[in-house]
Amino acid sequence: MARLYYIDGLEQGEIAKREQVSRPTVSRLLALAREQGFVSITVNDDLRDGQVLKEALAQTYPTVAFTVVSTAQDDQKTKITKVGAALAKDLQTIIKSGDIIGVGTGQTVKSVAEQLEHKMVTDVEVLPLVGLCDNVDLPTYQAKIVANFAQAYQAEPRSLPLPVVFTELTAKEALEKEPYVRYLKKLGRLANVVVFSVEAIEKSALYQSGHYLGEDEKKLLADRGVAEVLAHFIDQEGQVVDQSLDQRTATVSFKNLQYKDHVMVLVSDLKAVNGLAALLKRQVITDVFIDQQSAQALLELEGSV
Repeated sequence: MARLYYIDGLEQGEIAKREQVSRPTVSRLLALAREQGFVSITVNDDLRDGQVLKEALAQTYPTVAFTVVSTAQDDQKTKITKVGAALAKDLQTIIKSGDIIGVGTGQTVKSVAEQLEHKMVTDVEVLPLVGLCDNVDLPTYQAKIVANFAQAYQAEPRSLPLPVVFTELTAKEALEKEPYVRYLKKLGRLANVVVFSVEAIEKSALYQSGHYLGEDEKKLLADRGVAEVLAHFIDQEGQVVDQSLDQRTATVSFKNLQYKDHVMVLVSDLKAVNGLAALLKRQVITDVFIDQQSAQALLELEGSV
């Protein structure tokens, strides 16, 4: 229970329901875990202020705009909410009529979508940038994300009717010739605003699903990969780990990201920091929204603190 509460970020009520015990029992067991030394809580006196971290990151990555969200003692769920709120607020200032918004998947992007404010704009398009991934344990929330973005900006929600990974490249190429799919792929290429998160390999819905990857592919990704970004699996240099797999994946290319006005990336988990550092090497990001602890870890990783 301690792991569920302190590491996974579940609320006590959620743990009680999951473990089929009362909430007071959960509270009592968590207190017992602290008393017996299974859990230690420390105050991060050396955690640097968000503005200081932002300035240090600006020196290390001068072409990227960082928003560092104060999250000193927050649990994982609160971090996701706060980082998502920061990006949602920024979108309110930049979205304009005629924009094409491409979105990624996952819990952090869903948090952005849920906190968007309505804005009176016209002719906005919203669409997913990756194909469909079926994972009950790690849902991608693709339909909900697209629907919330579309509602906020008076757009029609669109879906990309392709599996995220094809068994055969020829099958992918054949489906992409269909007029509607070809149109959606074109919209994805033309999207001028994109929003997505960086996921550690172990938290990737695509990697953890049993439907899309072979055992040899999973072993290669586990050995060499550091993160999943828009269904691309990258190594510590930001390069694609498995080119054959990447070609069979329904997603926007990294090369295409270079031509966007806003490439907005979310990080709310320390485990995603290595992936963010790798992605930054590709020089396709314009904006990063990151929690305080992850920001400091990124600077430490780059030797800037």
